[in-house]
Amino acid sequence: MHGIDILIGLLVFGYAGFSLIRFTKKAKKGKCATCEVEPTCQTACDDVNWDKVIAEALKK
Repeated sequence: MHGIDILIGLLVFGYAGFSLIRFTKKAKKGKCATCEVEPTCQTACDDVNWDKVIAEALKK
């Protein structure tokens, strides 16, 4: 039973480490890399006029 506990602990901490490394790699690439629509995005996030987008959204 002791061996199973160690195996489960290694799996949990291993996955946590993997997730942390994956997150930091994506964070280094910038905000568009972490966006879920990034593969189909037609515009660059930095080129968007957010004041205009917000004003149009408030008109509705």
